[in-house]
Amino acid sequence: MEAQTELRRNNNAAVNKNKTRMQKKIFIFCFLLPAVVMFLFIYAYPLVTIFLTSFSKWDFKNLQSPQFLGWSHVFDNFTKLFTTDYYFKTALLNSLKWVALALVVQVPFSILVALVLSKKPRGWVFARNAFLIPNIISTAAIGLIFVNLYDPSLGFVTEIIKVFNPEANLNILANQGTAFWGVTFAFILFGGTNCILLMSQIASISPDLYEAAKIDGANGIQTERYITLPLLRPMIGTVAILATNYSLLLFNEIQLLTKGGPDDATFSLSYYIFQTAMGSSKLNFALANTAGVIQFILGVVLVVLITRVFKTNESY
Repeated sequence: MEAQTELRRNNNAAVNKNKTRMQKKIFIFCFLLPAVVMFLFIYAYPLVTIFLTSFSKWDFKNLQSPQFLGWSHVFDNFTKLFTTDYYFKTALLNSLKWVALALVVQVPFSILVALVLSKKPRGWVFARNAFLIPNIISTAAIGLIFVNLYDPSLGFVTEIIKVFNPEANLNILANQGTAFWGVTFAFILFGGTNCILLMSQIASISPDLYEAAKIDGANGIQTERYITLPLLRPMIGTVAILATNYSLLLFNEIQLLTKGGPDDATFSLSYYIFQTAMGSSKLNFALANTAGVIQFILGVVLVVLITRVFKTNESY
């Protein structure tokens, strides 16, 4: 009799446990459902649409609906971009240059500033806030500032150039050889957000490690090299991904400073997509979506490569 009672009690406990587990699953499902629905409509649906329409003909001649190119011509849009479209190749090359510059200039510069500020020298709070200001000002304001800095007659940058070359009459944003660098310097050193992320990671490192290194006779440079930087590796990877993403999607600075000129020298992939889809003389939505697919694939490849190089998913 006692054995039956115990068995019944165990069965009831198992049933209650399964019921509780099911209730938790239902609660989690209901909690996530709004976010999943929003993701499907706001992100997944447009992304699928972009992929599908990249294999179609969809321009100002047939605005109503895209027409499938046919299996024998399914990759015609991709072929056109890489073989005959000069603007796309220029935009792709410029975007890759900006990504490379972000990785070799912006990220190391942010790391250096974070390492210095983490030592909390005199005035470090002011320096940190000043370094963050460009990241909290609107891009439109930053663009206007740099338009004035590059002004050929009264711009501060132009005046500095004239100190070294009084005969110089240079319009940075209108010169094909300097416009690219004019756009680059409008964003490349603004790593305030990256710096804050790195400083937060540095603050989480145990002081015991630094004390042990000091006892062992390590100097400041050795401490940073063998303790701080290795422990910063996952965050450096995250910062590199953010910088890469911003550079690959660069649009606002180009629209405000050069509008892709002069002679399309500062086209980016995002600006190319905008001009191809919305330019008054083009309205080629299929070709713009094809460029968007290439941009998406390129972004995924870069993120995967950075993740593997920095091993952001692994703890040190």
